[in-house]
Amino acid sequence: MEHTVSQTDPIISIILPIVIMLIFSIVAHMLAKEKGRNVLLWTILGFLPVVNIFCMWFFVGAANLRLEEKIDQLLKSK
Repeated sequence: MEHTVSQTDPIISIILPIVIMLIFSIVAHMLAKEKGRNVLLWTILGFLPVVNIFCMWFFVGAANLRLEEKIDQLLKSK
């Protein structure tokens, strides 16, 4: 028996990785915004395949710069 390839197989093989990269990119964008980091840079890094996985590991554990700045301001005001 021969296996016939339908026309949707190549499309799905292209769309699925793009959807996954978009999800990583959106998560990176939200984390960058929340943590006070460079949003454009982290959104682009979130879209790059393989790089996005390593960046997410770093970014989830990265310090929140906004909170650190607020704490510094509180300490300086005393």
